[in-house]
Amino acid sequence: MYIATNDETCVKIQEVLAAQADKPQNIRVFIAGSGCSGPSFGLGLDNQNEGDFVEVIGGINFVLEKSVYDSVGEIKVEWVGNGYS
Repeated sequence: MYIATNDETCVKIQEVLAAQADKPQNIRVFIAGSGCSGPSFGLGLDNQNEGDFVEVIGGINFVLEKSVYDSVGEIKVEWVGNGYS
């Protein structure tokens, strides 16, 4: 498993995907920066690229580069009330 998430998060992501139907319907997980407490991650709508790891959870395609997984292992995506962590 590359990505871990929960039902509430999937519902929120499905709402975003429905509102952005004209954009790619994959959620890309990427390293947005790194600091003294480790990497911070970002989410974005993106196309799947050759070599990406793909995890389908709740009908949502999460994609990430192999190098991201190799660097940090499994990533947890969670809705925290007014955003994602």
